[in-house]
Amino acid sequence: MLQESMIELITKEVLRQLNQIKSADSDQARPNVLALFTGGTIGLEPALTALTEIRNFPAEITVVLSAAAEKVIGVKRIQEYLGKSVVIVTSCDPYPGKLLRTADVITMPVMTQNTAAKLAGTISDTMLTTLILQGLLMGKPVIIAKNAANPKDNWRIRAGMGQASPGLSQAIEENLRKIERYGARVVDVRLLAVEISRNLGQTKNQPVADAKALAKILIDAAAIKTAYAAGEKTLHICPGTLITPLAVDAAREFAIELIWEQAGRY
Repeated sequence: MLQESMIELITKEVLRQLNQIKSADSDQARPNVLALFTGGTIGLEPALTALTEIRNFPAEITVVLSAAAEKVIGVKRIQEYLGKSVVIVTSCDPYPGKLLRTADVITMPVMTQNTAAKLAGTISDTMLTTLILQGLLMGKPVIIAKNAANPKDNWRIRAGMGQASPGLSQAIEENLRKIERYGARVVDVRLLAVEISRNLGQTKNQPVADAKALAKILIDAAAIKTAYAAGEKTLHICPGTLITPLAVDAAREFAIELIWEQAGRY
């Protein structure tokens, strides 16, 4: 088990700052998050918890369930976390093109290896893969939790499913890297709330000053070690983030690449 995660502290700080800088205009439209669920279960609980935090941003969340997700997760479980009023689109419903166009952020809280393989191959033969690829073509922020598709995820290792050959592991990991090269952010589920909130903080519904306030986050050596334990190879640093010298040393020690984002890119 990982030690008390610095990521959790960062998440709380991000959400605290976002709550402080909400617009005084009560009629201002809330940003929209389109959450796409596959039938995976690895990382499902923290993913649902992250969406609960984002709902309190406040943000409007619309859920799209694949046919497998309807069976494995179910509408009732989604409602237990996000409330009975949450809009849920199922595989029997028409393609939610309007929801895609109005979404400020698209997220896939649980991505299976099968879905990762399809996205890596730019195959859009399901509603979910079509929404992801269309969202990327539209330049929308797409944030994906990789745990269910990661061959080296801690859950798989504990369950005895981490014995894949190096060739197979590399092929699956390459799928994740391809998806990132297409423009999506592929992260550990524990970073999901942070990544979504960063992007929501810079949508048209928020003042420009919000992004500056949001960026003032401290990253220390503990956060680097947690990212390493989660299998992260890169760490994106948004403008204004404070990173300690020990964190830089730790990143070098654990071979984690620090990428300083330019203002407006996130």
